[in-house]
Amino acid sequence: MTEELTQLREHACELIERCKSLHLATVDQHAKPLASYAPFYRTDNGDYFIFVSTLSSHTGNLAGGTASILIIDDEARTSQIYARNRLGFDCYCQQVRREDSLYERILDELERRHGAVIQTLRTLADFRLYRLRPESGSFVIGFGQAYEVSPDLANFSHVVPG
Repeated sequence: MTEELTQLREHACELIERCKSLHLATVDQHAKPLASYAPFYRTDNGDYFIFVSTLSSHTGNLAGGTASILIIDDEARTSQIYARNRLGFDCYCQQVRREDSLYERILDELERRHGAVIQTLRTLADFRLYRLRPESGSFVIGFGQAYEVSPDLANFSHVVPG
C-alpha cells in the first residue's frame, strides 16, 4: 500500500470513528425521497449496521433494498463550509433477523459504541437491525480531493472533474 493510499485510508477511518451517526437517504414505494439519520456501527469488512424503529419512515423504505449513506464532518470542524470531509456510499440493505447469529453480536457492538441506550432499545419490539452493504462510494477531502473508494476502504481512485 502506498503512503498516499495509507493516509487516505487513515483519514477515512478517523472520520468514521469520529462520527457516531450517518445521514441516510431512502425512497418509498412511490419514489418519494426521504433524508434522515441513524447511529451506526461499521464492521472491519465495511458493512454498516443501523438499529431503527419501524415507527420511522426510513425503516419502511429500507425494505426496498437500497439506500445511500453519508458520513460527514461536523460543521464546527471545518473552516470552509463548502469543503467538509465526507464519505458516501450507495448501499444494498438487508434486515438482520433476531434469530440470526449476527444479531446479538452487532447489537453488542452498537452498545459499546453508543452506550446503554441500546439495552433499552433491544427490548422494544418495533426496532429492527439493518445491514447496509456498500456497493460504490466516494471520499471527499476539502476542495479538489475527490476519490472513488471501495467499500472496504482498500482502494481510492482520484476523480478528475470533468
